[in-house]
Parts: sequence; structure tokens; C-alpha cells
Amino acid sequence: MIRVALIGAGQRSVSHMTALSQMEEVEIAALVDLDPARAQAAQARANDRRPPGSRPIQAAIFTDYRAMLDAVTPDCLYLCLPPFAHGQIDHDLIDYGRPMLIEKPIALDMGLAREIAAHIREQSIVNAVGYQKRYSPAVQHAVGRLHGVDIGMVISIRLSGLPGQPWWRVQAQSGGMLTEQHTHAVDLMRYLCGEIEHVYAVGGIQLSREVPNLDIFDVNACTVRFVNGAPGIIGNSCAAPAGAAVFPPHLVHVVAREMVLSVNESRTVIRHADGESEEIQSQVDDNLEMNRTFIQAVGTGNQAGIRSPYDDALRTLAVTLACQRSAETGQPIPLEAFLQGP
Repeated sequence: MIRVALIGAGQRSVSHMTALSQMEEVEIAALVDLDPARAQAAQARANDRRPPGSRPIQAAIFTDYRAMLDAVTPDCLYLCLPPFAHGQIDHDLIDYGRPMLIEKPIALDMGLAREIAAHIREQSIVNAVGYQKRYSPAVQHAVGRLHGVDIGMVISIRLSGLPGQPWWRVQAQSGGMLTEQHTHAVDLMRYLCGEIEHVYAVGGIQLSREVPNLDIFDVNACTVRFVNGAPGIIGNSCAAPAGAAVFPPHLVHVVAREMVLSVNESRTVIRHADGESEEIQSQVDDNLEMNRTFIQAVGTGNQAGIRSPYDDALRTLAVTLACQRSAETGQPIPLEAFLQGP
């Protein structure tokens, strides 16, 4: 039996617990949060959502992760914190020496993220970051179809309303929409089309000036250049009217030779030059698949199947933080230098 402990009782922990409850080899042993009532509520939501036949979730609740480690001695850890909370806790859990799944965004500072990445490498622990969309069969099909194909342009636009969490609207706590939310699309752009070498961005607060305690950009427009020479466009706004949700319905669009490919976690649509099109639907829960893959890696000690290790997620973080830096300074940012740091 693999004993799992989760640190942080937000929505991502609920999703992970719901997935883990479906695995016979897993016991959800502990849930840690500074607010025990929030942890109890998260566990209750996960129990409400788990499918028939899955294992009831009866995790011990802790308010201190160090006390939890001593009392429970879990076999692996899920670190599901708001972005601003990363830091010493990451290092303490890495020193514990057990496999870790860390939710995105992994940090709000490249220096801290580089330190954590180096510590993970030093400890040689199995590690994963929660970019679950990489585990979708629709995304995997898109990867296969684009392999060896000339890429012309890559586009991702996301329009949504403002989330309700107060910390989300504070730049120092969330990193803004691009880093906290649109990061999944940026990660898919890299996964599908290769590394990004250069970014330039503009952004501002155009429609949300009356929102209390908001200092994140409510609109962003970024242009990027891939190593293969293809340009990319990343645009987002968290000031769209309520109900606008995500538009268009695909996360990433790729203009390639003889086709346009559009993909999200549930389907890939390919439109060919001759006017024909094909659609690949996925019925697989990508979050469940990511959790299964991680738990398998915990059991075997082999993380070959993990599609987003920390070192790779570091590059996605670099793209989003470099775009933010570019928008703040008005300067283009060479990504490799930004990634490596001073």
C-alpha cells in the first residue's frame, strides 16, 4: 500500500484525492492545511465526487507538515500550494526524500525555482509537476501528428472572468493570469512545438481598475519565437464578462504544413489543406491518468513515464515569467539567459 500525504487543501488537492481514491494500491493517509476546517471541507468534497466503488477518503488532518511527516511517514507527497507559498516548505519536503508531485505554478521567482530544481536533482527523488493535459490521449495524438512536420505559427488565446480568491488578483501572490492559469496552454505549446527562445509582451490593467486590491494585468499580449523559427502568439484576459469562460474552445492552435491542428485535453481537430478534417475525442480523465502514472513511478522508482518532471516545468515557468518581465520593462527577453539567471 502506498501512503500518500497532501499539503494544501485547495481545489487541486480535491481533484487529486478524487483520483487517488480510485486506486486500490493507494491510501490517502494525511491532508495538511493551516486551516483544519478547510482541510475537512476539501476531504468532504473529494468524497462527494469520488465514483461508486472507489475507496472512502479518511485522511488524518494536520496543520503542520513537519508533525505530519513524523506521525504518518508517507511514501509520497503532493504539494498543492498557492504560488506565493513555495519556498522553505519545498526544500524541507525534498529533504524528506520521498517522491513528490508539485502543483503548478512551481514558484513565482526563477531563482527560487532553480534552487528547488537543483535540490531535487541532488536528492534524486522521483518528481512530477501537475501539467495533467500532457497525459490526454488527444494531446498525445497531436504530438504524434506534429512530429517531423514544419511548424508555421502557434496560437493560444484565453478569455475568462476573474477568479474569486483574493490572492489571485495580487501579482506578488499569484503571478498573474499568464503564470497562474494560462500556464497550461504555454506548457502545451512547448510540448507540441518545441522550446521557445525569445519573448516580447505588453500588458496592463484596462478593465479592472475599480476592483479592490487588484494589481495583476487583466490583459496580456505576448509574441514568442520558437527555436525552430516559428512565431507564437499568447493572449489572455481575466476581464471578460461572466460566462465568457474560455474562448476559443481549444487551448492551442498550430498552423503547420498542409494542416491546422487545434487541441485541448479532450479533443484534437485537424483541418487539412484539401478541406477534409478529422477529430480525435478523448474519454480519458487526464488528471486520473497523471495520478496513475505518478503512483506507478512511486512504486517502481522509475519516472520514465512522467511527462512533466520539475526540470521541464522550470522551462514553462521561465516563459511565463519572462513574458511578465517583458511587459513590465518594455524589453524583449532572450529566454535561455532568463532561464539560467545571473
